[in-house]
Amino acid sequence: MKNKKRIGIITVILALVTTGLVYIYLNQATVASKENQVEMEKIVVAISTVPAHVKVTTEMLEIKEIPSEAAHPDAFTSIKDVVGGTTTTELIAGEQVLSERVIFDTGDAPLAYQIPENMRAVAVPTTETSGIGGYIMPGDNVDVLVSYTPSEDQKLVITQLQNIEILEKGPYITGAEEVQTGVPTSLTLLVTPAQAEVIAYAAVNGSFYFTLRNAVDTAEQELPNYGTANFDSWKGR
Repeated sequence: MKNKKRIGIITVILALVTTGLVYIYLNQATVASKENQVEMEKIVVAISTVPAHVKVTTEMLEIKEIPSEAAHPDAFTSIKDVVGGTTTTELIAGEQVLSERVIFDTGDAPLAYQIPENMRAVAVPTTETSGIGGYIMPGDNVDVLVSYTPSEDQKLVITQLQNIEILEKGPYITGAEEVQTGVPTSLTLLVTPAQAEVIAYAAVNGSFYFTLRNAVDTAEQELPNYGTANFDSWKGR
């Protein structure tokens, strides 16, 4: 009887020891599994090769999950943050889309990327007098007046273009690029290809003057030419 009791006690002890050992093993296995688990990160990749200098659309991109250690720190993590940008270089299929490979038409972008499609940038000379004393700023809208001399005894001023956006101004006659103060020597205008031809003709044959518009005033007016032929009408203008 005593032997049976001893055997029972030993059996219980062994069962407890076995259970403890199994618990310890499973716990260590769980910890090891967590330690060996790879951390993943979602990044934006190109679905297929995207050429340089094209607008990025949603159809060009997808989200891919990769190990965090393989994710580039400059990779986009959201498709909406990429759409609308322009590729500066070719994007290879499956390649992570990096911030340096896509540029947006903001004031920080190079000028070529700020020009809307089907538009052109053209620079025209300016002085303190013709350029409103240097107060014209990028983003302002101006009217472009051109003074012509068709003949020795005739002068003519035409409001050649109206409501034209200023993209940039400079360089400056002070020569201080880091401190853009003083009067710029040129203004860069945003125009259509047809308007660019008009500007080029005016640059060769006339002299420019600019009038600065109110920021909310976009209306264009029908203005007759003014010059030698109607000089005596100035009081009625």
